[in-house]
Amino acid sequence: MTYHPDFEMAYSSTAPLSSYFHKLISSRATLVTIMYSFPKGTLLLLLLLLINSLCWSQDVRQTDSLKTINRLDSLFIDRDLNNWSIRLFGNIKAQGFRLSNDNVRLSYTPNDLYGIGVGVATSKLILDFTYNLKNRNTENTDRFDLRGGLILEQNIIDFYFQVYRGFNIKNSINSTSIFRDDIKSIAGGVDYLYLFNTDGYSQTSLNAGLSAKKWNIFSFGLGGFILYNQISAEQSIVPEEFIPDFNEQARITNLTNYGIGIMGGVVSLFRLPANFYIALGAKAGLGLTIKNAEAETVSYSSKNPMVYKLNGSALFGYKWNRFYTTISLVTSTDMSYVGYGNKGAFTLLSGKLALGYRIKSNKKSL
Repeated sequence: MTYHPDFEMAYSSTAPLSSYFHKLISSRATLVTIMYSFPKGTLLLLLLLLINSLCWSQDVRQTDSLKTINRLDSLFIDRDLNNWSIRLFGNIKAQGFRLSNDNVRLSYTPNDLYGIGVGVATSKLILDFTYNLKNRNTENTDRFDLRGGLILEQNIIDFYFQVYRGFNIKNSINSTSIFRDDIKSIAGGVDYLYLFNTDGYSQTSLNAGLSAKKWNIFSFGLGGFILYNQISAEQSIVPEEFIPDFNEQARITNLTNYGIGIMGGVVSLFRLPANFYIALGAKAGLGLTIKNAEAETVSYSSKNPMVYKLNGSALFGYKWNRFYTTISLVTSTDMSYVGYGNKGAFTLLSGKLALGYRIKSNKKSL
């Protein structure tokens, strides 16, 4: 319905052709009749304009497609074989949750934290394939874990999506631990930071044992974040053994948390003697959330919408000829007030020890 007024207005300034378009829209004439109603010169002009517009639109589509392909190629494909390496690594990945009041804290941590794998790294992209190590003598945690990041000029984008099922629950008072296989936690989000001065900073290159810069880097940034967190269970996430330490509103069976906020941070790279280097980063954010909780006997929404976000990262690396090794650690915590004296915090942890070998190298050491 909105298209027809636009169509009429678009041609309102071409008076000599208005009667023909009016006839085309309002009459029941056949295509042949309509064609003969146009003067030959006008019809030929229309055909030429139509052919020209079709050719132009085809060129635009091809040009846009080529630009998109070239852009993706420049973002993700490194054609310099000096930057390519193969790597072996061991890692630790975990997602956790904390529920606390003024007197006690419950910590929810998964089993099977460790993994090993192989990967391929370039200055623009790292692909690591992990095999999760499981202990046959303990209950297993089922998981889906996806983390990644992009650096587009001065824009740093980190994203994650994790689903964990099966947690150990530890009481801070007496250190008692209980495993529950019905507790499921979902965490997802995107963090964005705009750096005022990148000066060639690239976390991907540092993880791949590459750094062409001969000086230290330090930069501030501003950005924002969005997040989604959920924890649920078939019955209260507070085990029966710990119920006396919490009120009935803390006996949660489902808690969801949607949030958006602003964030600031710093990134840094320090060159050390003998081809060592260290990179440090920190981000802090403040946002608003919508929290809904379902407990065994009551449902409610938190009256305090604030969420506090704190991220940290550290990387220690060493290069020697074609070999390199890196140790990295990334943490993230989202803290908020659940309600009725109870507080909650979702935490993420990722650590990795990698040993890489560059396929080809004519570069000097750091």
